[in-house]
Amino acid sequence: MQEQRERLKSSNLAERFAAALVVPGVLRERLRELSDFHLGRVLDREVCSNFSVLTPELTVCMEAAERLCRYRAVKFMARRRSRSLRNEGEHLLQAESELYWARIPHLLLPFRRDKFTSNTFVVPCVPDAKDCLCRAGFRETPRSPTVLVDIQTGRSIRLYKDRT
Repeated sequence: MQEQRERLKSSNLAERFAAALVVPGVLRERLRELSDFHLGRVLDREVCSNFSVLTPELTVCMEAAERLCRYRAVKFMARRRSRSLRNEGEHLLQAESELYWARIPHLLLPFRRDKFTSNTFVVPCVPDAKDCLCRAGFRETPRSPTVLVDIQTGRSIRLYKDRT
């Protein structure tokens, strides 16, 4: 997928042509080798993350990823919660998971490869996201109405309303 993105930006016409015709065929073959669960993970991580928070395509993509990942994701989440809390990004993963399963569009900002460098989530409705996360074990703080703390790790996250 990264190769296709890079070739599409090329100033070389042959590179862009390859990105449009050749690379999708190779990608399609590789995707056919994946199980439903792994295809759902690719859809969730690579495709959903490239959509705007409020687009209808994100909703369709999230639903498809949820269906494909449904069975194994429940087992995966149970295993991940039982692990040691030494992982510094555990609270972010927990918040992302809860928002995802509640079907609340969200984006962790700033968007970087190392997703644990930030604790700010952009959501369309802060009160809905706040209620969802409080049910999942986060607690409000007196210092700000948009900051929540994971009671298991003591680490905070911030909710920010998308204004677009």
